[in-house]
Amino acid sequence: MKHLNHFANFLRDTVNLNQTRIDTLEQRIKTISTFLRNSNYEPRIRRFTPQGSWAHKTIIKPPGDKDFDADLVMVIDEVDDWTAKDYVGKLYSIFRGSYTYKDKVSRGTRCIELDYAGDFHLDVVPVIQETGHNGTRYYTCNRADDVYEETAPEEYTNWLRERNRITGSNQLRKVTRLLKYLRDIKGTCSCKSVLLTTLLGERIDEADAFYRTTNFPDLPTSLCTIFGRLDDFLQARPGMPRVQNPVLPTEDFNRHWDQKKYENFRTKIHQYRVWVDDAYSEADSDESVVKWRKVLGDGFAKGAVIKEGTRALAPMFEFADKWLAAIREQGRQILANFPNEWDHVAKPLWPIDEQFAIHVQAGLSTSKNGQIEKQIESGEIVPTARWLQFTAHCPTGLPATFKIWWRVANTGGQAARLGKLRGGFEPCNGNLPGQRWELTEYRGIHWVEAFVVNNRNNRCVGKSDRFFVVIE
Repeated sequence: MKHLNHFANFLRDTVNLNQTRIDTLEQRIKTISTFLRNSNYEPRIRRFTPQGSWAHKTIIKPPGDKDFDADLVMVIDEVDDWTAKDYVGKLYSIFRGSYTYKDKVSRGTRCIELDYAGDFHLDVVPVIQETGHNGTRYYTCNRADDVYEETAPEEYTNWLRERNRITGSNQLRKVTRLLKYLRDIKGTCSCKSVLLTTLLGERIDEADAFYRTTNFPDLPTSLCTIFGRLDDFLQARPGMPRVQNPVLPTEDFNRHWDQKKYENFRTKIHQYRVWVDDAYSEADSDESVVKWRKVLGDGFAKGAVIKEGTRALAPMFEFADKWLAAIREQGRQILANFPNEWDHVAKPLWPIDEQFAIHVQAGLSTSKNGQIEKQIESGEIVPTARWLQFTAHCPTGLPATFKIWWRVANTGGQAARLGKLRGGFEPCNGNLPGQRWELTEYRGIHWVEAFVVNNRNNRCVGKSDRFFVVIE
């Protein structure tokens, strides 16, 4: 079933980046552009142009409270006695010498990076424009290898814009956002945005303009069409195909991939394609919502309550009953065998480099931020309508630059019926550092985990075991 209203609301409220954040980004861009034009950066600045997801209009809201990324190309003239590394290095010096930007700036391989903490990261990419007898060509500056690399960001954006026009009603853009969201919430496969965007764009050809009403009449149909084509392309290629820039064949996007990552991506896309087709073809409205949530998470059809007799939910109710009975009979130690892999539970958002031991404690209260009545153990059965205070502890303490994130996951038919399985990452919400408050609401086996992230390098340096909450 299509659920057109649910898809429209899901795209607007859950997937799309908030307009206020886009407005903030654009205002920052104006300020930075003025700053650079008034600076003593030696190359002549021809123009500024957006690049990547921002330019392609496929930028999405990042999962949890993560910052989003945006790219700004600064088209410049060549300086005779400079090498490639000078363009990035001296641009970095300009920002580093500014009171406004000195604490925000760092260097990437081909850009400088500005970190607006809690909002977004902006990469400013110097690109040299060279005009000669063979036309105009563009080069990025690889600081690490001190070499120039040909690129074509504006032509690529135009190519993608044309692919989107062919589908009509921005269907390619919308589908691309959905697949990027799916990639991010599942966390089960690695595929850089430029790779994914190119693979999707290449599934559209000129003839599709004559079949819009059949293949792209609405968003769920467009999703099925493009997803199916992507899966067909991947299944026909067990070995990693070469994915090149469609407007610059010498530029190879495979640098972001390897065979192992490709095989995993290929497998997951096939699995999700089966789920998408199943949800789309399901005739029962409630059954279809449950199946779409399996693909897109609890944010889909937010607020929709599914009847308990729904077939797709039956295994979740049975699973909860089985485990609750087993815990009562055998004790909470059996939770050591509770499944760890769930479709709705997101994979970590950061590389794991464990350096600290993290332990979670929990206390029971009648109100959020209220007095703790007693401490509870992981797996202890608790009633509904009570508040739990979770606290993450590190024996050695944590530096101020570290932040604690919580992965909160529910199981059981009741949570699934109400669209409350969760499984994503959420910040602390208590009065004291390292605390997270949760209300006991749904019958089943649930858990929380604490992740400690170093904000300086965006790596997870500590992770707790699962703390189970059993609700009858």
